[in-house]
Amino acid sequence: MKVEIIIRQFKVMLLVIAIFFVSACSKKDNIDHFSSKEEALEHFVQKENIQGNVDLITTVRDESLLVIQPSGNTYFVGELAGDKEGYYAKRISDNVEMTRGGSWELNTMDKNKYTIFFEKNKKDANYIQFSNGEYDISLVEGHTISQNALALTNAIKEVETVKD
Repeated sequence: MKVEIIIRQFKVMLLVIAIFFVSACSKKDNIDHFSSKEEALEHFVQKENIQGNVDLITTVRDESLLVIQPSGNTYFVGELAGDKEGYYAKRISDNVEMTRGGSWELNTMDKNKYTIFFEKNKKDANYIQFSNGEYDISLVEGHTISQNALALTNAIKEVETVKD
C-alpha cells in the first residue's frame, strides 16, 4: 500500500516537472513582435535605453545586424528579424567598453557566425565608418579570432543609419 502511494506521488511529481519544462520551453524569450521594422526598432531603442547611435548592417546572407552605441564608449550588437508573428529586435552580444577599438565574435539567431572589428582611422575597403564617426567597422564571416583565420570574407552588403 505504501509503495503504491509513493509511486503515485512520484508520477504526479514527474507530471508537474514535465508541465513546467513544456511551458518554459514554449515561451519565446518573451519577445515583443510588431507589424513593422520601424516599430520593432523604436521599441528596442526604448527598451535598451539607447542614447547613442544605431547602424543597421545588412549582411551578404540578408541578416539585419544592429551595431549599437547605447552610451559613452559602450557598444553591442543586436539583430532585427521577422517571423510569422511580426518583427522584433534582440541583442546578440554583450556590452563591450572600448577606448581604442576592439573585436568580438557573434552568432546570429540563424546560427551564422561573424566577427566584428572596431578600429580608429582604418582606411581599408572592408571597413565602413560608424555613424558616430569614432570608429570604422568591419564585419567578416566566421569566428576569425578563435580560429586565427587569415582569409577574411567581408559580410557587409549594405549599411543604414537608424539613429544618430
